[in-house]
Parts: sequence; structure tokens; C-alpha cells
Amino acid sequence: MATTGLQGLVERLGLLAPPAISLVNVQALLADTVLDAREIDLFVEARPDRYARHLVHRTKWFDVIVLTWMPGQMTPIHNHAGNLGWVRLVRGRIVEERYQLVPSTASQGLDVAGEVAAPRRGIELVSTGKTVVTEIGAIATVDRQRAIHRLGNPKEHARDETAVTLHVYSKPHDACLAFDQDTRTVTRREMAFDNMIAL
Repeated sequence: MATTGLQGLVERLGLLAPPAISLVNVQALLADTVLDAREIDLFVEARPDRYARHLVHRTKWFDVIVLTWMPGQMTPIHNHAGNLGWVRLVRGRIVEERYQLVPSTASQGLDVAGEVAAPRRGIELVSTGKTVVTEIGAIATVDRQRAIHRLGNPKEHARDETAVTLHVYSKPHDACLAFDQDTRTVTRREMAFDNMIAL
């Protein structure tokens, strides 16, 4: 039976016992949710300086977040600190670029799911693919094996529109490793929200 709205999704996620939190189970819940555009719009904010992150709900096991992307706004290349992640396209289109570490002396001992206290240099990444998501309701995932990517709404045409995505993370996503290909460095980045009110 389909779930209605963000509150319904939050309630169904809350019923999942920790052993049942898997890519397949949460993707099925997210796909089975009928979203109300008016409810989503409460968390949509187009910012000219960067994409916006609005917290919908947080528990010990999940973050539910709405992101708003104006044309040209992208994340840095980053990982998910060992967490699972799901992204559902709500409006517009989104592009995901995937990467993996190139084994080297600099990357030895670097757990991409761990924490880096200071910048690490000499890190190399190789592109492993790119997906353009245009189907509303489509869901992309990240897991512990396919964990390094960049997401956003690249500006390509004058008619490009603002994109909106619904993200679910397990566990809550407070920090990540951000990779800079130009300087071949990786640093820890703290995550923040643009709102203080959630469901």
C-alpha cells in the first residue's frame, strides 16, 4: 500500500528495525511514497550561492532531507562516511558522477568511510561513470562499495530549471570526506542544514 507524504515516509522508516535497513528495503519505501508538492515546497529554497539542504526529519537511524539545486550547483566530490544513501528526483534533473580511489602510497590506510583530521595529499581518483536522471520519482543509491560521487544540476542550457531532490541517509550524515582532484587532496567536511525546523 502506497505511503502518502513526507510524514508517512518518516513513519514507515521509523518502523524498520536496524537489521532491515538495506538499500533494497528503503528504496522500496521511497519508491512507494506519493509525495505532495505543497508539503515538499515547505522545504524548498533556491539559494544563488550554493545548493540548499533542508532537514525534514532526523532519528538515530535516518536523515530525511530536501535539497534544492539551481542550475550550475554541484556538490564537491565526496563520500558518505560509510552510510547508505538514497536520492529521489522530485523536480528537474540531476547528474551523478561516480569515482573510486586509485591505489597508491598516499591512499594506503585511507578508509573512505573514516575520518581525516587534516588534509591528505597525493590522492588520485578515477571516474567510473556518469548518470543523468530526468525521470521524476527515479531513485539513485550509494552504498559502502560505491561511495564516492558528485551530484548536482549542471548548467547546460538557458532553459535549465531548478532541481529538487529528496534524500534519505542511514545513519545521519553529519560529515564526509571531500576530494579535490586539482590539488589531489582529501579533507573532512562538516555538513549543515539551512533550516532549524523539521517534522
